[in-house]
Amino acid sequence: MDQKVDMSVSELDRRVPPVVKQVSAQAISAAQIAPIVARALATEVRRAGVVETASGVAKSVYTKYEPAAKELYASYEPKAEQCAVSAWKKLNQLPLFPRLAQVAVPTAAFCSEKYNDTVVMAAEKGYRVSSYMPLVPTERISKIFRDEKTETKPLEFHPLD
Repeated sequence: MDQKVDMSVSELDRRVPPVVKQVSAQAISAAQIAPIVARALATEVRRAGVVETASGVAKSVYTKYEPAAKELYASYEPKAEQCAVSAWKKLNQLPLFPRLAQVAVPTAAFCSEKYNDTVVMAAEKGYRVSSYMPLVPTERISKIFRDEKTETKPLEFHPLD
């Protein structure tokens, strides 16, 4: 029985991709560390209070993960833009989508501008949370889709007679 289990585990180990092994090892490590972190956090809350502890934890998490998040964002952003443009081109080939887009796009642009204005005003008034809220890059989005708009032509719809 022990030999069969060993053979099964070896076969599974051989077939599982290295990325899956790495992620599962990281998950196990995080699960082992979680109780230690929770105890330390509870002790800090008792010592310093809820607001100060939450603020300190938020700052340390932001400081620790911001560089990695920026690097990840920079590497995936061009691909995300390409996918969005490709999806937009495909949707524009549908019979009624261009008409729907003529109504929805200006509304989305208006809402995005209002959101951006609100975030900027909150930052000017000194609200800390606004520094964590990203602005919608409306100029960049409109430029990307304006450049692509000239290349896209809708498919003609010919119903069966």
